[in-house]
Amino acid sequence: MTTHYIAIYGEGVTLTQRCENIIKEEFPAASLIRLKSIGDSANGRIKQPISLALVEQELLEKDMAKDIETLKQIGAKRFALAYHSKEFATQFYDHIRSDENLADFGFLPMNLQLDCWLSMLRLLLLDQVCVPQALLDRSQPADSAVKGVRPEEFDNLTRREHEILHLVAQGKQNKLIAADLSVSEHTVKLHMHHIMRKLGVRNRTQAARIYINDAREMARA
Repeated sequence: MTTHYIAIYGEGVTLTQRCENIIKEEFPAASLIRLKSIGDSANGRIKQPISLALVEQELLEKDMAKDIETLKQIGAKRFALAYHSKEFATQFYDHIRSDENLADFGFLPMNLQLDCWLSMLRLLLLDQVCVPQALLDRSQPADSAVKGVRPEEFDNLTRREHEILHLVAQGKQNKLIAADLSVSEHTVKLHMHHIMRKLGVRNRTQAARIYINDAREMARA
């Protein structure tokens, strides 16, 4: 039986003691540890890499960007935001998506029926990312900027930027793009920054959508 090492960050406001008990009952092989702040370390209490770090919403409300960077230093296999507020979760989703961290973070809404909640948790432990439809729907207006991009702005991209955008549109992450083009991952990130600035969009998803729309228009011409 696979042992999952789960770290719960927070004071127990969102993920209560009852939630901990349910996790232990549903996943008897899981080893749980609670840390009251993001800055706390496991202090040797977890001997194996953390399979899943569950982060209560309250911990990220003061300085989301800084706290996310701190979380990434923990080195957990998967992070997940445990939340009650859809508005806060949408803000969190938009932030990690624009900062190209979507592959590292998942979501654990606390307003689900127990069987659905356990299914979400099980997927997270299997290293799968599920974004609730409610967050996708609320984030959709941010993509409206794609409609206003003029063709000349797209044409301003360099050949390399077009190559990278083509690979992004295929769903490839920066590490794979860097390998395909024989460049560093930092170089890919820098190109993506220039691409988003030139197109006037907030994230790689919007940029990829522009590329796909442009390709469709050319196919119709």
